[in-house]
Amino acid sequence: MRLKSLGTSLAVACSVTALLVGSATGVLAGTKTHKLKIAQTLYPAPSAHMDSVQQIADEVTRQTDGRITFKVYGPELGDWAELNEMVNRGDIDMMLSPMSATYDPRWNVTFAPYIVTNYDEAKKVFGPGGFMDEIFKQWAKDVNMQWMGTWIQGFSGVSLSAAAATSPDEAKGIKIRTPPIAAFECYWKKLGFTPSLIPYSEVPTAISTGVVDGQAGGGPFQTYSCCRDLNKYFVYYRDYVEVWGYTFNLDKWNDLEADDQKLVQDIVSKEVMKRVEGAEKEDQEYLDKLAGHGLKVVDLADTPDKLTESRDTCRECWTELDKLVGKVWMDKIRKEVGL
Repeated sequence: MRLKSLGTSLAVACSVTALLVGSATGVLAGTKTHKLKIAQTLYPAPSAHMDSVQQIADEVTRQTDGRITFKVYGPELGDWAELNEMVNRGDIDMMLSPMSATYDPRWNVTFAPYIVTNYDEAKKVFGPGGFMDEIFKQWAKDVNMQWMGTWIQGFSGVSLSAAAATSPDEAKGIKIRTPPIAAFECYWKKLGFTPSLIPYSEVPTAISTGVVDGQAGGGPFQTYSCCRDLNKYFVYYRDYVEVWGYTFNLDKWNDLEADDQKLVQDIVSKEVMKRVEGAEKEDQEYLDKLAGHGLKVVDLADTPDKLTESRDTCRECWTELDKLVGKVWMDKIRKEVGL
């Protein structure tokens, strides 16, 4: 009996020691082995997007001592709408991507102008616990996904050649490309421009042949990539902040043990908060590059009255989103921003 008791005590002691060692090394107490697939869309390596998904994959593998591993994919799997479908079905377990409005039109809210106007606001509103982040958590479950966090891609503006227009009077008669989305068409009209709904792939040709003078819908990085040799000005309207999401297939997420869910969530939360600062630095880096390339850069934040006027004018177009997102949801957002 004493031997049996001693054996039991040793077993308990060993289990406690293993738990303590696991905690000390940062390895949580999950037991299941998982081989997962993670992907991001649009930007191949080298890019902040590929760096981020690789960092998450490596850190999860490290902290689980190889019990959970990821195969990492880039944009070779397809565009962002296709990647959304893959995660919805469970063909891919986790993604970093814009959310598709194909299955749920509420995701059109990501095109709402001027929810925020700077990175301090973006951190509070879209960061962990922010009111938009909480809304996204609810909606993601309806498309069979677990919302992990909001990735800030960056603020946008307009590149032009006719003039560095910052008011409706200055913008009158200037034809610009906007994404083929009703909210964009509405608020660029409010800003005085003449929008032309053109797919992104046709932007360089449309500008170089004079179909449009410039293009809206992208930030400093996108403008530098596509249009630095086509336009003379970049006006940083900060009209909307492009947001992506880290999401997990909901069925696969529920298959993870609670400790593993916490581990993955904590790692992703650190990445999305790190990205807020990274996006701000990236915007500034490419504003500087545009200026260095010879474009005149105008930041509406340097004239707060104009920024406020543009914000208030463009928010009138939120009514366009009432139909797609639902007025109840849009009213919640209006309340949060003080409207």
